[in-house]
Amino acid sequence: MQDYIVLAGPTLDRALSLVRFGLVTATPSDIRRLERSGCTGSQRRLKEIQQQVPPELRRVLAAGGVHLMVPDERDYHHCGITYHLLKSALPEGSFMQLCEGVLVPAWPLYYMLKCREIPSLSARLMLGMELCGSYGHTVVGDRASGAFYHKPWRDADGKLTTKWNYSKIEPATTVAELQKYLQQQRGVKGLCRAREATRYLLDGSASPCESALALMATLPCKLGGYGFAGMELNPTVKVRAEKRHLTRSDTYHPDGYLCQLETDLEYESDENHSGPQAVRHDKARRNDIQALGIEVKDVTWEMLSHLDSLDLLFEQLLQKEFELGFDAQRRHRRSVRNADNKTARAARLHELLPPLPYEE
Repeated sequence: MQDYIVLAGPTLDRALSLVRFGLVTATPSDIRRLERSGCTGSQRRLKEIQQQVPPELRRVLAAGGVHLMVPDERDYHHCGITYHLLKSALPEGSFMQLCEGVLVPAWPLYYMLKCREIPSLSARLMLGMELCGSYGHTVVGDRASGAFYHKPWRDADGKLTTKWNYSKIEPATTVAELQKYLQQQRGVKGLCRAREATRYLLDGSASPCESALALMATLPCKLGGYGFAGMELNPTVKVRAEKRHLTRSDTYHPDGYLCQLETDLEYESDENHSGPQAVRHDKARRNDIQALGIEVKDVTWEMLSHLDSLDLLFEQLLQKEFELGFDAQRRHRRSVRNADNKTARAARLHELLPPLPYEE
């Protein structure tokens, strides 16, 4: 490969958003270490590459304040370019190529590099849930930039839109892929923060509010959660043959399925669950899921954004644990009701919720 640039910082965030939305294709690269002989930060090379890349990526590279990664502290003073050092040898699969001459960190490395900059566990968790989920923000990780649930496409006027497009955004990575990559790393800044966060991530979230609800449900009580284990987000539940006559479909996808309690926490957003047709569909779906023996509990934005309402919801689940005879139920109840843990919950909920004003 001829001299190449490696995107970093806000430039990298914007470029990976294009990958996430399917506007730019990324292919694996076999490069494992940035070498001075190949990785360049020259303004001349940047301008050459800008003329060769797809239009969407060209706009990212033409934006003011381009950020690039370099392997050493060479005397770089190019106007309009900010440089980030990356000296370490890295595991296989650390980089992706967007086009000839342009590399970006692969998703697991990207997550680790972002964790360097994010002291807040809540922010690291929400970024990880986004990367492992089926939604994305206009700028990866920027929770104030608006969330998208379908890939954009160009209309007749050439403008990007998501209207009437049902091509879902696929997860950028999985929790298992992140953990496997981080296990191969040693002594890299950001590694401890990334490993801490991936312990609590879940695959398959469909929205930021669904992510916040799932994290509140599953985080340990001392970290500001309710400590419920075994949640799966949007899993495929197959209808058994003996119950097929009770349902309208062969499979269902509960929002937040607590397997041990056979309970589905359904986040009801105003955008996707309003209107007569949507209401009728939701009621029929709810009836079907309950016919499978799964209890359904609806969670609205009002409930999610008020700690007292959440406390009541999870008290009901604690009561279900008691009725089912869970061995550790008493200890779990004491931990949830602990005053210090409740204070931690209030802080965690505030940090996890999307920035206001927010409508989903």
